[in-house]
Amino acid sequence: MSNSAYRKIRRYLELLKSQRYYHVRPLEGIRQCPCGYKEGHTPPPPEAFVPFEADALWGSGPDSHAWFYLPVEIPEEMRDAPVLLQVRTERSGWDADNPQFLVYVDGVLRQGMDTNHTQLPLEGKTHYEVYLYGYIGPRVERARLYATICNLRPEVEKLWYDIRVPFESLGYLEPDSGAYAAILERLTAAVDLLDLYALGSPEFFASVARASDWMDREFYGSFCRPSPVTVQCIGHTHIDCAWLWTLRQTREKVQRSFATVLELMRRYPEYRFMSSQAFLYQNLREEAPALYEEVRQRICEGRWECEGSMWVEADCNLPSGESLVRQVVYGKRFFRREFGVENRILWLPDVFGYSPALPQILRKCGVEWFVTSKISWNDENRMPYDTFLWKGIDGTSVRAYFLTAQDKKRGQKPARGTTYVAHTTPAMVAGTWDRYQQKNLSPEVLLTFGYGDGGGGPTPEHLELARRLSHGIPGTPNARVGFAGEFFDRLARQIDGNPHLPVWQGELYLEFHRGTYTTQAKNKRNNRKSEFLYLNTEWLCCLDRLLNGTPYPKAELTQGWEMILTNQFHDIIPGSSIREVYEQCDRDYARIREIARPLRDRAQERIAGGLAAGHGCVVFNPNPFPGAGLVRWQGKAAYVAGIPAKGYACPAALKTTHRITCRDRVAESRFYRIAFDEHWQMVSLFDKENGREVIPQGCVANELRVYPDYPDQYDAWEWQEYSLEEYRPIDAVDGVEFVDDGARYGIRIRRTHMHSTVVQTVWLSDDVARIDFETLLDWHDEHQMLKAAFPVDVNAARATYECQYGSVERPTHKNTSWDAQMFEVCGHKYADLSEGNYGVALLNDCKYGYDIHDGVMQLSLLRCPTYPDETADHGESACTYSLYPHSGSLHCSDTVRLAYDLNNPMTALPTAGEADRLPVSYAPVSVDCPNVLCEVCKEAEDSDCLVLRLYEVSNTRTDAVLRLPFAVREAWLCDMNENPIAPCTPDGEGRIRCSFRGFEIQTLKLRPAGC
Repeated sequence: MSNSAYRKIRRYLELLKSQRYYHVRPLEGIRQCPCGYKEGHTPPPPEAFVPFEADALWGSGPDSHAWFYLPVEIPEEMRDAPVLLQVRTERSGWDADNPQFLVYVDGVLRQGMDTNHTQLPLEGKTHYEVYLYGYIGPRVERARLYATICNLRPEVEKLWYDIRVPFESLGYLEPDSGAYAAILERLTAAVDLLDLYALGSPEFFASVARASDWMDREFYGSFCRPSPVTVQCIGHTHIDCAWLWTLRQTREKVQRSFATVLELMRRYPEYRFMSSQAFLYQNLREEAPALYEEVRQRICEGRWECEGSMWVEADCNLPSGESLVRQVVYGKRFFRREFGVENRILWLPDVFGYSPALPQILRKCGVEWFVTSKISWNDENRMPYDTFLWKGIDGTSVRAYFLTAQDKKRGQKPARGTTYVAHTTPAMVAGTWDRYQQKNLSPEVLLTFGYGDGGGGPTPEHLELARRLSHGIPGTPNARVGFAGEFFDRLARQIDGNPHLPVWQGELYLEFHRGTYTTQAKNKRNNRKSEFLYLNTEWLCCLDRLLNGTPYPKAELTQGWEMILTNQFHDIIPGSSIREVYEQCDRDYARIREIARPLRDRAQERIAGGLAAGHGCVVFNPNPFPGAGLVRWQGKAAYVAGIPAKGYACPAALKTTHRITCRDRVAESRFYRIAFDEHWQMVSLFDKENGREVIPQGCVANELRVYPDYPDQYDAWEWQEYSLEEYRPIDAVDGVEFVDDGARYGIRIRRTHMHSTVVQTVWLSDDVARIDFETLLDWHDEHQMLKAAFPVDVNAARATYECQYGSVERPTHKNTSWDAQMFEVCGHKYADLSEGNYGVALLNDCKYGYDIHDGVMQLSLLRCPTYPDETADHGESACTYSLYPHSGSLHCSDTVRLAYDLNNPMTALPTAGEADRLPVSYAPVSVDCPNVLCEVCKEAEDSDCLVLRLYEVSNTRTDAVLRLPFAVREAWLCDMNENPIAPCTPDGEGRIRCSFRGFEIQTLKLRPAGC
């Protein structure tokens, strides 16, 4: 009986669905005007349009646009019922791949349309002037357009939803359960009230009314009961700022998605929507001011939640520590200034792993929650918690929550994977609760509903389903539409102080998308260089202001920082976007340099101009260590020492000579004796100062290894462990030359691999203990990973990698499944492998992918996938990596100092003044502890105060003394938003005393005298 009843209900639902629309009429007189990207919201003039036939194709290839004019006249027989405008193409599937439209009705932007949003109600008039602004899609050549109007039968649609929702719950309920039997019995009673002898007859509609009334009274009104479990549902659309489309197209996606949200809010008073990313709101403000004001009004009304905290949903592996700070500071500031909203949630549902530095940065930026779902994509291991405290490298904790949406399936345990692009179907509402692992902490979970990635957002269907599920259908949690912030406020009250709340310490490593540490090498280099360029420019402009009174160029630097932050979006900097995105990146980074370099150069020149020409030169040291290294002077490398950290000095002398020798493939400096084999690969590296051979016998170091790279999915994203099973060395030598360059000596080796060439100069110095490998690549091969490998004679179970504002240790073995999955990891300027009293550091100036296992240190140099950019990593690129053997452990060595110097070398300028108008040596701050580093010196975001950001680098509690060379009226310890926490005014000798925890970041705000 139950199977027959089930089939009957299913069939009757199909009949109800077929009766929702009638009087379907194709629109006539459609006209088309092909175009490029629109400017403003005014269609082309009427004479620019040409007739568009019903079966015609539109579009001139991917990324093309067209305007359509649709005159809509409502026939008299359609005027007494709701009218819908329907726009479809023959395309189906994921909306981001397919044609999308902005719909203007009588000159007003109403909503977006795509494969999931195809209807717009027309109310109150008989004639409408409708314009569509169409985008063909990123991978569609041409498409058809079908435009119709029809009448809607609301009473039939209501009953269809009323029955459909509980019927769908039968798909996962156990057939022998009481809930299944009770629902089936009541739905059978409802459909038995239908008169189906003549669909569309008065008798049929009368029976629909009876059945609808019965469902209201007997099912939703009497049978349904509130569940002890609630699924909080929030409307959402994940908009990738760039991916298979460009940043320019995203400006249109925001208009389409947000206009659709606003249209649905006019129809569904209970609808609540949430969207992150300040950058998107800025796009909307610039492109559609009227729409932006309507969004602002909805925020003020409490119907639209702008949360997320960051400027964009940024990658969290590759940006520097200061970039992550600015992501949050700029994001929160935008929402605060524009909408009066203080963001408290870091919303990163789709980011490819999370730095252990984030908890401290979030807490010191006033962010209380971290939210994602991406960790559920792990290849092997399932995270044991969905609600927990996430503890960072310094011990700071932030509340963390993982989204758990997935479909509930009868007889199956919840799967590992979850989604942030969820739907309000009964199966997904039930599955979201089933997948949640901390049911002992809270009876409530969060579900984000709406189409995303390419935008679009929720549909009327989402809201209709949620309405029914709010009644409490037996066997299914209650669905409640509300804000994420309200949900997390309730959850905080339940978990704070709860002894059962678990803790996860360290990074949230994603066992997936490991290739993103390396893909698109040029883009990653541009990011690293831009980060340093802007820190240097800020510092130099502060020096110029303190010494010369020059105004600080805040507006220009903010503009450049916003561009840097935008290009750290989690599908741009990881290398997983189309070629056109990286062509735009090239233009953006050129503009970023164009903004900052003149500011930097003029500040240096003004300072050099204040120093007597007799000094010869002034050396600027942008790094937080006393400067001792190489600079370029008069076309050669010169060694200089004694330059104050974050300061400048006029050195007494520059050393421009060396005593390095190279005979019979053996090179020798003050530090090392290196033997090369016939392929000019290192077979011996003897550390003369420590009397130790670094390379194990029989091994080759600085071996350029090429691995086949064919991931089984997600070409640009993935790097698979099986690809490590074999490699070919690039050992063919096309030529060798020897280079004298002042204070350093180089061996330049040219190699060929298939269609590619590698030119590498091995640089040695008698003054700097690094061995630099300056590498120029001209690459033209595909599906290969290039790594530089260094077998080293060091016994260590863990290696240390620099992360943002600190470092993190990871295993060098594969004892557990968690260890084994870290076969490729992310690091920044250095990675170090040390035993008790000796170690080797591998430094780099623009790389991020490392693999240190079984005594072999490997640095990933490039990948060349073919999707979604078939030219990824083709052409010329450059990098320098360095080897630094050292005595003692990592933090007893010069590893961190040398890594800074490699990435951000000192510069020398000739002095040009008639006399010394400025001090011959100066730094805006000095610190008496070498493990406390001043990373940032800038003007405050919202005042003319000076801001210093410092951090402890070695996980050592430290009492530090800062000395300031200028008078200070007021000083405060601040949060990262630069809000004062406590006064810290210097004593009479300009000293400020600060206590640091290990890896702690501190921000000081100073008001110099005279400001």
